[in-house]
Amino acid sequence: MATRIKFITQILILGFAFNLIIVDLRAQSTVHGRITDSAGNALPAVNILLFAYNDSVLLRATITNTAGEYAFTKIPAGKYQVSMSCVGYLNPPPIFFDMAGSPGQVNLDIIHLAPNPSALKEITVIAKKPLLEQKIDRLIINVENSITSAGNTALQILERSPGVVVDHQNNLISMNGKNGVMLMINGKMTRMPISAAVQMLAGMSAGNIEKIELITTPPANLDAEGNAGYINIVLKENNNYGTNGSYGVTLGYSIDLITEASININHRKGKLNLYGDLSWSRMKNKMTASAYNKTSLNGTINESFFGADRISKVININGRLGLDFEMSKRTMLGLLFSGYDNDYSQDESNQSSIYQDYKPDTLVKLTNDEVNHWKNYAGNINLQHNLRGNGKLSFNFDYIYYLNDQPVNYRKRSHDNTGNFIYASDSRSAKNTAIDFWVAGLDFSTPLSKNINLEAGVKQTISAFTNDISFENFSNGNWIKDKSMSAIYDLKEDYTAFYTSFNVSLDKKTDLKTGLRYEHTNSNLGTVDLKDIVNRHYGNLFPGIFLSHKITEKTSLSLSYTKRITRPAFTDLAPFRYFLTSTTILTGNPALQPAINHSIKADYVLKHFLFSLSVSHEANAITGFQPQSDSISNQVSYTPQNLRNQKMASAIISIPVIVNHWWSMQYNLTGNWQQVNAIYEKMDIRISQANLNLNLNQRFTLPKNYYLELSGFYQSPSLNGVFKRKAYGSLDLGFKKTFLGRSGTLVFNASNILNSYTINNEIRLPSQNLVNYLNLKLTRRNFKLTYSKNFGKDKLKSKRTRTTGAEDEKSRVN
Repeated sequence: MATRIKFITQILILGFAFNLIIVDLRAQSTVHGRITDSAGNALPAVNILLFAYNDSVLLRATITNTAGEYAFTKIPAGKYQVSMSCVGYLNPPPIFFDMAGSPGQVNLDIIHLAPNPSALKEITVIAKKPLLEQKIDRLIINVENSITSAGNTALQILERSPGVVVDHQNNLISMNGKNGVMLMINGKMTRMPISAAVQMLAGMSAGNIEKIELITTPPANLDAEGNAGYINIVLKENNNYGTNGSYGVTLGYSIDLITEASININHRKGKLNLYGDLSWSRMKNKMTASAYNKTSLNGTINESFFGADRISKVININGRLGLDFEMSKRTMLGLLFSGYDNDYSQDESNQSSIYQDYKPDTLVKLTNDEVNHWKNYAGNINLQHNLRGNGKLSFNFDYIYYLNDQPVNYRKRSHDNTGNFIYASDSRSAKNTAIDFWVAGLDFSTPLSKNINLEAGVKQTISAFTNDISFENFSNGNWIKDKSMSAIYDLKEDYTAFYTSFNVSLDKKTDLKTGLRYEHTNSNLGTVDLKDIVNRHYGNLFPGIFLSHKITEKTSLSLSYTKRITRPAFTDLAPFRYFLTSTTILTGNPALQPAINHSIKADYVLKHFLFSLSVSHEANAITGFQPQSDSISNQVSYTPQNLRNQKMASAIISIPVIVNHWWSMQYNLTGNWQQVNAIYEKMDIRISQANLNLNLNQRFTLPKNYYLELSGFYQSPSLNGVFKRKAYGSLDLGFKKTFLGRSGTLVFNASNILNSYTINNEIRLPSQNLVNYLNLKLTRRNFKLTYSKNFGKDKLKSKRTRTTGAEDEKSRVN
């Protein structure tokens, strides 16, 4: 391990030293300079124009970066002039220079811009972004512009996003019919169990969210993990001078009071920027469930009917604190600390009626209470250096820690077919999970020429996972541990990644992006008594290519191919046991294998309309908890499984409609075809299904700063592994009043107003002894009132472009 890291470090140093030499040589034909204000502070986004000296023909244009720097490369011999302009500042006189003979390096030094005394003292610009923005590689949902998002959680917004399906039964998120979604927050991978991510998002207030990006074609600098792509939640950042921010409070009702509060604050002065946000929420929910299972053994038919009522409560605290410091005109240091505390608790009562040959046999009543408490702490150090010639070097180091505590108490009471009490039993389980990630990465980017840009990097991830599981039965006044269901599992995993990509402008209308990523993984899972339950070492190459062509000013066409991987989630590998009923359990699967996906995608954009087609093939596709019936014990086990493969085809149509100045609409239609090929009890299973996902939004601008919004989604019948899922949907209504001046905004929001969000899964394969259904009513309609307000100064400053090294580390803690 140490030898490999040392080798990687040596290669990295040599590679980047070589690139820096190239950059230095290329600087021989560069014109560069720096712009500051009168106090010496860097001025970004200053317009820089390069003209021919004799005829004043504009040759090139650029803007300054965050360090106030600009550069023009590959300038032939001749005489030139440079002009500069920036809103709020006086324009300096043009700068003339002569590059006689062969091209050489010209340093135009530092130019100080003086403020324009005649500029407006204050100006208010109100720009309304559309609710949905379709880019070539992603769909952007502008959350802060949605009325029905106010007072809701990040998970509720995702559930209503085009093509996104949240599976509450298995705690999974899929996009365009594919599992393996990677979750990012501000471009930083969460690298957490998806079950924990679902809970965290269920407690994250929309008040701190600026937008959500659904990224279907990830670039090579992101991990190859995640077959479906990335969901990036962008939190609000205030880029103004001085001290400023915003806050929001929500009061609502469903089956109980709903309370939420959030605050976002930012302080910028000189070379220092300090920022942070904090949110808190409390919500109760009622879930009802019903299930049925049927098996046959030696001519005897066994059936079980199940019903449950559950009351749950979630208290979530989520926060972050960051600091950026400009160490020099080219170098920026960033520190970021974040964390959350998500406390889920529930009380459930359920009943199982067991039949033999269609006659009542046993009645089992089970009550249980559960706590599922997740804590997370993370820290990031980021050092970014801007090189001459518009190159950039960035180093990241991240440490991420998760802790999960999940005790469950079970009280079982059994009765015979006449209702007479037979016996009682009490049991309890405990699961304590600790997960650590250490991530280090180095990224480099530089223009090789006017039309070619190079990106390259290396990354090392080391992770450790400990799952302490115990199960005890109460007997003769004592708790007795069941050793067959208790163990401590340790998983150690590391992977090394190298990538390089090129952005090439083939001509004025055609761009090509191509990249290649290599990842090598070592993974070992075992216990004190049983070593090497999982012991894998594998490496993969992941190519990606993206081609876009602008046909006219309003039409464009793009094509892409990507290869990606989904590794088994840590918590899915550990064989834990969780009792849903007396005859139904959830368990992990240490035999899970990584899944490899190949995908081809085409997009056609006509004005604001999008038409998209994609096909994919995923070998060893990992699906959520799937049923396995034991006809001898009449017990059903739900466990994550590898399918033999999954084939998919998707078509997306995005249609914005502007009726008039006060009424606009957005329709997003996603059609999917799925084919699942699996093996059950050594028999082949093939299931095909076509489904449709419709997402709609209608917005009305009313007089006197009132706004109305109606939004909803519909998901037609679809596949969930070998399960067939029936149709479901939701409809929301929002009403907003914006007060004049700085008095804030008041929003009334009604969610799931038709009470139609119900999940129904079923599988009917009697030849494989597999007949099962599970129905879940997950949420009830709720009503919320939210007040939000901005405070502080509002003098704008451009924000820093900042990424972290753990952008791909936080989603495999399933």
